[in-house]
Amino acid sequence: MFSKWIDESEFDGKNDFFDNSVMSVRQWLAVMSVMIIPVVNVVMIFWWAFAEKELTNSNKVNWARASIILLTAFVIAVSLLGGLLLFGWYMHNH
Repeated sequence: MFSKWIDESEFDGKNDFFDNSVMSVRQWLAVMSVMIIPVVNVVMIFWWAFAEKELTNSNKVNWARASIILLTAFVIAVSLLGGLLLFGWYMHNH
């Protein structure tokens, strides 16, 4: 059932670097596997986000850019919430 999702026949011998077609499940699994590795994941997400379109699939570029935007928004929100909580704790104790 799942074999057609990760079948290599859809590549038709093309070079993945210059292929901007829809990424296969196998390619997404490789991306997700890289994202599990600490430090490497941060380097690679910036590499993919700011890579030249000729070097990286445009689907991966757009995904990496969206991920950076969401992560930045999350860090800002958590920082603001943490700052408010810390300020409230400080005001309560002094």
